[in-house]
Amino acid sequence: MSWTRTRLAALILALATEPLAAQAAQSGAGEPLSAIDWLSDSVSVPSPVIPPPPVAPPAAPVPPVTVLPLGAPVADDAGLFPASDIGLETDLWGGSSAKDLARAFLAVPEISTPTLRAYFASLALAQLDSPIDAAVDNSLFLARLDTLLSLARLTEAEALIEAAGPPEPQYFRRTFDIALLKSTENAACEIIATNPDISPTFPARIFCLARNGEWDVAALTLGTAEALGILSETEDQLLLHFLDPELFEDEELLPRPQSLSPLLFRLYEAIGERPSTDTLPIAFAVADLSETVGWRVRIRAAERLTAAGALPPEDLLGIISNRRPSASGGIWSRVAAIQSLRAALSNRNSAQISRALPAAWDAAVSAGYHAALAPWIAKRLQGISLERQAHHTAFEVALFSNDIDMARRYAGSSQDDQTLLAILTDTPFEMRNATPLTVAVRRSLSGLPPSESYRMLLRSNRSGEALLKAIGVLAEGADADPAAVSDAISLLKTLGLDDLSRRVAAELLLENSQI
Repeated sequence: MSWTRTRLAALILALATEPLAAQAAQSGAGEPLSAIDWLSDSVSVPSPVIPPPPVAPPAAPVPPVTVLPLGAPVADDAGLFPASDIGLETDLWGGSSAKDLARAFLAVPEISTPTLRAYFASLALAQLDSPIDAAVDNSLFLARLDTLLSLARLTEAEALIEAAGPPEPQYFRRTFDIALLKSTENAACEIIATNPDISPTFPARIFCLARNGEWDVAALTLGTAEALGILSETEDQLLLHFLDPELFEDEELLPRPQSLSPLLFRLYEAIGERPSTDTLPIAFAVADLSETVGWRVRIRAAERLTAAGALPPEDLLGIISNRRPSASGGIWSRVAAIQSLRAALSNRNSAQISRALPAAWDAAVSAGYHAALAPWIAKRLQGISLERQAHHTAFEVALFSNDIDMARRYAGSSQDDQTLLAILTDTPFEMRNATPLTVAVRRSLSGLPPSESYRMLLRSNRSGEALLKAIGVLAEGADADPAAVSDAISLLKTLGLDDLSRRVAAELLLENSQI
């Protein structure tokens, strides 16, 4: 079918598809505050219907009444494990509204300390009692999903969506992007084709039609969208190149937009213009794990994802061990160091391990995945007597793997080592030439109660908001006001999260050299 004929047919078809186009043009209009800015515009979310005002006001105010079917599922009832697994009571959200909790979730900045980052992800996944208004407001559930997406926890987010029940447009929008990044888009396109409740926008519809081999229908649908003027210039150009790349072989594409969605990413990839994921949100690195991608790109993606806690260290090691590096410096020096340690651990040779461990640990620290790798290393150091030059490295490995016995074994006599060991073992410690952050940590771990602002939230049955506020403060690490850090750690202890408070305190001091 020629493009001229396609576009003429599209003009004829336009009138018949006008309602669909109007719905597509509204895509995202009803999206709540939790939407992250790189989500694909993949489904139509109808705007809420506002009834006309009454001709005459009623004699007395009538309170709004919400009618729900009995037994209707509430998304926020969903979780992948009990709250008790992370030391919380199921009524954590208490009297807080879904919207207030959603705002608190989304206000947490990027978290530097690995233990706190992992706990934040677990908080988004835990099964807790729903907020008081969750039956009519799903903004907390969407914020939980978007938190997981921002942390590249795509598999967990997908499982949480499945646990919430039948697909809904706002949830499917996330499912679609997860599928695009994990290269499982055929399954997502099948949902679009078979579920009438999912109303795809034109770009998603065209993409899925082409993926299903219906190229003529995809071309006709693109012509309709162009006739109706509902595509951005970037979407139009990309879809044209996607459907008929030979027709535009000698033409340059428009400059790439600053914000790239997973759908646009896949379209660029399909026409041979695959963007680098290095400057994109961490979730896009999942797309670089494919075996069709070059080894260096796969390694870098695996390093980023492991550093974020989104990829098991075994998967990273499997990619790193795929072959021997053919160059040196940078990423290849890290690969060589990790490969040397892995070989030494396999041989159970104490001298080899003692030589390889410091270099491998420095490599992991430079790439940011040392905390994730620490438990893997600690497990394999059991029964090994390390030589002196590896003791301090083994001590740091023990700290990040929360192995107290190993930490005691390899702790040095320096004040730094003894302070960190005391924090992890919940014992008093002395301070000489202490920094403001060290003083703040000691005050909070001594049992000092949190400030009045936290206590007011606790008294108001808003413990969840208090916890999220504390996580937001601690996320800033050593850049945060020491008094605020002390307050936040005190709040963790008040909520009974003693182990978390000590580990976060130790990591703040260790990672920022504030001891």
